Parts: sequence; structure tokens; C-alpha cells
Amino acid sequence: MLKDIIGKNVQILTKKNKSGDLFHEMRGELEIIGYKDGKVIHYDKGPNTVTVWAKHATMHLLTGEVFTNKGRSRNTGTHTINTNGDGTLVSGKQYLSGDSLEWWSLDDTGVGSMIYPFYPTKILFGTGKEGDTWDNFTSEEKTFYALSDNGGWTVSTFGSNILDAQNTYSNAYTAGDSVLEKRKSINHIYSSTLITPTISDEDFGIAGAIKHSLYESTGDSSNLEIVSGNFFAKNEYKGVGYPSFIYAKRDSRFHESGTEVGLSYDSHVENKITFSVTMPEQTGVDAGKFYPYNGYMLKVAGLFCDARFILTNTQPTNDGESDDSPQDEWDNWSKMQYGMMFAKRYIAPITKTHDVGITARWTIYL
Repeated sequence: MLKDIIGKNVQILTKKNKSGDLFHEMRGELEIIGYKDGKVIHYDKGPNTVTVWAKHATMHLLTGEVFTNKGRSRNTGTHTINTNGDGTLVSGKQYLSGDSLEWWSLDDTGVGSMIYPFYPTKILFGTGKEGDTWDNFTSEEKTFYALSDNGGWTVSTFGSNILDAQNTYSNAYTAGDSVLEKRKSINHIYSSTLITPTISDEDFGIAGAIKHSLYESTGDSSNLEIVSGNFFAKNEYKGVGYPSFIYAKRDSRFHESGTEVGLSYDSHVENKITFSVTMPEQTGVDAGKFYPYNGYMLKVAGLFCDARFILTNTQPTNDGESDDSPQDEWDNWSKMQYGMMFAKRYIAPITKTHDVGITARWTIYL
């Protein structure tokens, strides 16, 4: 039954649907499939919220300006089988992987600095829960997070490495101070699907984003510990660091079998594009390896591009340099340091473990 449901939702690129076509506003949906030992153990699909940032980025794409010189992308020079300098991941690959996939984010016009695309490139997942200090938790949360299985945190240990220079992502922004607050990502106290706060089209980030736990190479092995034969970050490093965006591979064209960025149609025009990423099931030679998502209950996801938000191609440095009359440009630049968020959705909770793989298929319709 579950396989039949999934099969009906796989986009067929070769069979033409002759039904009538309607032109829609941009909309989207996210499909999540969890599997273990080759069997589907989790399925979830539903509509997302498309953001105003998606409209902003798409307007740039329609001018023919696909890339900008202002953004954040996977640093291809810091990835080998022994190093990961920016915490990013490639779909289906292990955390330490030499697969740089340079071409999917490079402009070929000869303008070397234009390397950050306005089109979506990556997905980020989160737990829906993050915190800055122990004192800001409720008494119920303190009791929960003090248990060893839930972090074993105390008032003195929760703040470990929150202020680290590499802890550069959160879903908390103070507009008056123009500061993206430093937070630690942790599992949510409840296992139910999130319904609050309501997602809006001006949301800019993912709460409880999965981060790289300051583990950047095999030389940082002191950051890890072995639990039941599997590697995890030690408690003092969990939930901090660079956000672990997962990039879809673009080593096949949009119409080719197996592509992770596929364009298809409902009728006689191509009207939907699907971005797919996979967190691998770690078995065989990869069993037990560190992967930043392992051990976290995922509840929220966002689809992002690499380009940052700017107006009139000038980078503001303070509120006064914002080109818009509300002077929001500087805030939008500051709170989306890793690129603009195209869409966001709460998902049915699923816990990533070493022996569980997860595939996400994000479809945008126009």
C-alpha cells in the first residue's frame, strides 16, 4: 500500500498527460521517504509555504541573470575524503567526501566572481527547537533536557560552544541590533508534528537547524565519541557550528533518468521542477561513520538558493544604506547569510539514524 502511494507520486518525465493546463501562482510540496534495509518505513507529503524571497530570486532569473557575486556556496576547495571545511553535504554522500561537484554552482560567462545562483540548490532540515541559554527553558524542558538520553544538559554545560565563531546560523534575529542570534540546536521535547509558530511567506530560516558540530576533519576526532558502535559528536559540540545544507546533484540533465533536479509536466507544458536529496543509509564500509543529522528528530525543512538578498546590486552595510523605504534590505541581507529561503514546511517527525536513510523530493509548480 505504501509503495503504491509513493509510486503514484513519482514524476514520470516521458509520458504525456493530455488533460487541460492551468497557469498557477508559484506553489510547492515536499515529499519525505524514510527507509531501512531497503524497506520504506516512513512516508509524508504535503504543501509548503513559498516565500517572498523566492519571488525576488525568480525575478532575477527571468532577466537572464542566473548568478550573483554575493552569496554563500559549498566551498569546493575544503572537501576531501578526510576534510569538510564548511559542514555542507552532497546528496547521497558521506559527511567526509571528496565529491565537490563544482559545475553546478559556477557561471560560465567568464565573470569569475559570479558563482552564487538564484535558483534553488540545497535543502536544510531542523528539529524545530533551538536555545541560547539554559535559563530560557521552562521547568518541564529543563527536566527533559537534563536526562542523559536527551542531552544531559545542565545550566553550566548547555552554553558550551554557543558563542563559537563558526556557530553562524539560527532562526532568531534581532532587527533593532541587526544581529542573527547564536543558538544551539536540540531535539524537540515533544514528538508531535509542529503546527506553531505558523509558517509565513516572510520566514527566513529553519529553527533547530542541523549543524556540523565543529567537526571538520579526521584530525578533529577528539570532537567525537562512540555510542553503540556509531560515531556522534560529543555533547559539548552538538548543535553548534556551520549549518549542514544538503546539495542536490546536477550531474545529469533535467530530463535524464535519475536526475536530482528534474523538470516535468502535467499537460502540454513543463510546469514543475523537483529537487531531490538523500541522507544515506550508512551500512557496509560506511556503517557507524559520523553524519551530522544522525540522532536528530527532524521536524522542519527549507529549500534555499546560494544567492543572498540585495536590491539594485548594492550591498548594504547598515540600515541607512538599505535601498527600500522601510530600510529592511540590511536586515534581509543579515538574517539570510547562507542564501535566500525559497520555501518552508513542517514535516511529520522522522529521526535520522545511521541505519535509516531519508530522501526528500521538493517540487515547485508554476
